[in-house]
Amino acid sequence: MNAAIIGATGLIGQLLLQKLIDSGQYENILVLGRKQPHYLNKQGTQVSFISCQLSELPSLVLPFAVEHAFCCLGTTIKKAGSQAAFIAVDKTACIEFIAKCEASNNYVVTALGANSQSSAFYNRIKGETQEALAEQLNQSQKPERSRRLWLFQPSLLLGERKENRTLEDIGKLLFKLISPLFIGSLKQYRPIEAEKVANSMLAHSLEAQNAQSASTQLVTLVVNQDML
Repeated sequence: MNAAIIGATGLIGQLLLQKLIDSGQYENILVLGRKQPHYLNKQGTQVSFISCQLSELPSLVLPFAVEHAFCCLGTTIKKAGSQAAFIAVDKTACIEFIAKCEASNNYVVTALGANSQSSAFYNRIKGETQEALAEQLNQSQKPERSRRLWLFQPSLLLGERKENRTLEDIGKLLFKLISPLFIGSLKQYRPIEAEKVANSMLAHSLEAQNAQSASTQLVTLVVNQDML
């Protein structure tokens, strides 16, 4: 079984990469990105790194066939510099990565509240990405090999980031203090540790390898509350 991951230097991605290695379920793991992530490899898994700009994804030639593709890309408008640059990362690169991998199982981090009809720019782009991915996979289905998509929708992520996101850090502290108040219908909005999101992505990928327990649903939404 071979896997590919993009966004492996981010909050969720760096945790997920290590978990994929530690699982011992993958013979080869391909990492795509601008910077090589840090990891420990005690399983003998072959981890390959291709250094590339996101704009180069369509022209890449992958060294092996990929069965499981994991997309953990995510930025902010402040870090990206503009709405157009944000779209290039959170939408365009995500779609192009999944298209390039042509994997049977695809695991993508989006966000709580993703909705293509939302008046909020962030949620709208996340929603548009989800719809584009679902349409892409639907059009590429083959009788002998179905392609499936899991969309993970976390709320505000908790965890140690390498880069400084001042406003987000303030929000994290505030939400962490009031998190116990998120009960009942509000529980779905509770901030979530990146570790739990990574755990959920790994769990769904491992479950999909079990023919008896695996769902046949083409698109699966994994909402924040499911991962808490």
